[in-house]
Amino acid sequence: MVQGLNVILQNLSRLMVLRTLYHADEPVSGREVERRTGLSNRATMLALDDLVDIHAVNLEKRGRANSYTLNRAHFLVARALRPAFDAEDMFWADVARTVQRVVRPKPRAAIATGPLVRDEADYGGRITLTILFQTGRARIKSLRSIQKLAERIRDRHSLTLDYQMLDLNTMDKEEYDPLWRRVEREGILLFGTLP
Repeated sequence: MVQGLNVILQNLSRLMVLRTLYHADEPVSGREVERRTGLSNRATMLALDDLVDIHAVNLEKRGRANSYTLNRAHFLVARALRPAFDAEDMFWADVARTVQRVVRPKPRAAIATGPLVRDEADYGGRITLTILFQTGRARIKSLRSIQKLAERIRDRHSLTLDYQMLDLNTMDKEEYDPLWRRVEREGILLFGTLP
């Protein structure tokens, strides 16, 4: 039995390079792949060389520089990786819908932060959400639905939920300044608006 995915996805570096090339609109240099993935030069070039050798990635030599593109005609790229990356792209929208369906009263906004947002390999199977409510009363009432949200996220995404719940009256307290700096730096606004 041919197990081509074992070869293509042999290590995390290859997956990160493939994901970067999947999202690239045009040919990308090795240096740019390195920058976008955050991998070392050696890890990036080894992954690119291996993926070119198995024809999952196309190499185009341009003078002294090389450009890389995902070989979208490759059977496993077309049939396995593209659908997986498409599903991955829908992940945050699905988390947003889950929060909106489960949490009552409805939050004003939800923001994702933490290692999963930063795409760190060692995210610990956790998702961190900051949920903002209009009033303190709405925040307190929502405590009943947070356990259900944690269960839904665990069942649907195999993740453990970490969360902070704030309201418009408490969000400006000085103790939350580090949280808001993190939200500003790395946060993904799932839905709603921030004041």
